Amino acid sequence: MGRKRNSERFGAPTPDDTSTPLASAQSSDIFSFITPTEFVDLPSAGRFYPDEHPLSGIDVIEIRHMTAKEEDILTSESLLRKGLAINRLLESVIVDKSIKIDDLLIGDKNAMLIASRITGFGPLYETDVTCPSCGETNENVFNLEELGVNDVSELPEGVDMNSDKNFTFSLPKTGVTIEVRLLTSRDERAMVKTNEKKKKLKLPDTRSTDLLKRVVVSVNGHTDGKDIEKFTEKMPLQDVKYLRKIYELVKPDMDVTCEFTCDSCDHEGEVVMPLTAEFFWPNS
Repeated sequence: MGRKRNSERFGAPTPDDTSTPLASAQSSDIFSFITPTEFVDLPSAGRFYPDEHPLSGIDVIEIRHMTAKEEDILTSESLLRKGLAINRLLESVIVDKSIKIDDLLIGDKNAMLIASRITGFGPLYETDVTCPSCGETNENVFNLEELGVNDVSELPEGVDMNSDKNFTFSLPKTGVTIEVRLLTSRDERAMVKTNEKKKKLKLPDTRSTDLLKRVVVSVNGHTDGKDIEKFTEKMPLQDVKYLRKIYELVKPDMDVTCEFTCDSCDHEGEVVMPLTAEFFWPNS
């Protein structure tokens, strides 16, 4: 993934550089150093934000390296209990404070999280992976710096982007023209809360239809929420699968699929890198 340190911008000394270091041993100001930052490539390249968004047309974002302050955020029992630790972490490291976490596209948020994890704990992420062939658990090490990006440089055939930065296409079974939008961090948080509430009340899991209701903006030009809800609940499965496929193709995000070889059965293939507690709490 593309990241550029601020040492490249400020001309920080290299091991062979004999110029004065950023914080001289003779300096009486212990805060005279420059806090390291990274420029993180955004999977969206700023293409899918509304014109008034601070990231509209911007393909990188600057974040600070994690410090003890961010470690305190990640270990705060109160923030963890409320599910706010990750968002507070990003709020802390993003340099441009006009950028609101809730308004970030999910893929861009994921890119920042991965970059922050690298600055705090390094690029190697060790976690357990379940073999898709034999079901055995394998200990695996992922190199986060080798992850790719689904940058949506070209739209799939038959898909157009309108002035609202939403995507329109026809469904194969019903033939209706549907308009979908990309989900933000706010949507992600709302869906998690809805799912947790249903679990507590022992209600059926409706994550599939909940997702459809959030991404669908209009059906044949109709934007009424009740009409969209009815349509998504009665949508033929063939159309549902097609909609999901197109959404995955137009969604800018980090590609977290990695090569995997099972220690037990020698199965080789790709697996999705699991995001477990070890991601931000290694050796906890």
